[in-house]
Amino acid sequence: MAEQTAVEMRQQKQVKVYDKELQRQGVIDVYRSLIWTRKYFEAGTVELHTALTARNLKLLKEGNILAMTGSVEAAFIEGMAADDFSNEITATGRMLSGALTRRGIKTVIIFTGGTYEEAMRQIVTAAAIEGANPLPALKLGQAQGIGGTVTFQVSYKDSYTYLTKLSQCSNLGFRIRPDFKNKIFYFEVYEGKDHSKSQSENKRVIFSEVYRNIDKATFTSNSQNYKTHAVVFGDGEGTARTMLEATIDETATGWDRRELMVDARDISKDDMTAAQYQQALIQRGNEKLAEYGIVECLEATTLPFVNFAYKTDYDLGDIVTVNKKAWSLEMDKRITEIQEIYENGGFSIVPTFGSPLPESVDLSDN
Repeated sequence: MAEQTAVEMRQQKQVKVYDKELQRQGVIDVYRSLIWTRKYFEAGTVELHTALTARNLKLLKEGNILAMTGSVEAAFIEGMAADDFSNEITATGRMLSGALTRRGIKTVIIFTGGTYEEAMRQIVTAAAIEGANPLPALKLGQAQGIGGTVTFQVSYKDSYTYLTKLSQCSNLGFRIRPDFKNKIFYFEVYEGKDHSKSQSENKRVIFSEVYRNIDKATFTSNSQNYKTHAVVFGDGEGTARTMLEATIDETATGWDRRELMVDARDISKDDMTAAQYQQALIQRGNEKLAEYGIVECLEATTLPFVNFAYKTDYDLGDIVTVNKKAWSLEMDKRITEIQEIYENGGFSIVPTFGSPLPESVDLSDN
């Protein structure tokens, strides 16, 4: 290279670029860094650093889609920065499910007694498939028949935000999968498998120094915002308001009982039986409690193909056993996030076991 100004670009896994109609625009196979972050309960993110060229400027425009062979997800480019000093372009964005923030629930949905998966599919159908302004080529994927039963009422809310609430309550993941051959986007709900050592149905997956598949780690435990009971207030006025409790720990008393006040006045009794109305109030409480759990997570650099193979033996959403002997720490945790890092000619992954501390706490009543 005439000028080694910026950074050394190395051959990596191909990044394919498509437009919003899923027509292929080109390929970027030389770049400095690609961080492909997959998330279970929300849309993942992508960050690509590559050379500043006219071709790359044309490919990496906002609204185009980035995809990789072997990845079920793809991402919309939502930001682009060009830098003459480093001679580099940085493209950033979110996985396709993040586009559901562009459509809201413009009606009243009363859902009684179906599964969480069915509920999530109904929300997407109402907001983004059959609404007045549907997302182009978006369809429902194959139903899996997963998740427990749920009763709730929701109206005039952001569809993506409510999907994340149902996802956290049910421990189900969701995504939009592109079908490049047929030019269709499929909304899918999926469930991770249990690979912990405490079960015997699936192959056990253990991350530990003993297996030499875990490196530098960071462990976080925080109960500052933890709540055990949600006191839900429904219809009525003053002391006549309907009041019910939802809890995740019936044994919590005294100092261990932590209450959260939830205003559910927006849930209407109309078109619901008394029992369904109570279930809807309890569900609202459960949704809020899911946002106020104990934060306990471990992030670690792992070797993706030592003893257990990434995407073969374990994947995003699966429950695995993590053992950090030096800290006397062993826990069964769901993989809620996986960073795939392609840079300097190499590949590594950084899984998050458990739920990380949120960047902010939602104190609204919605």
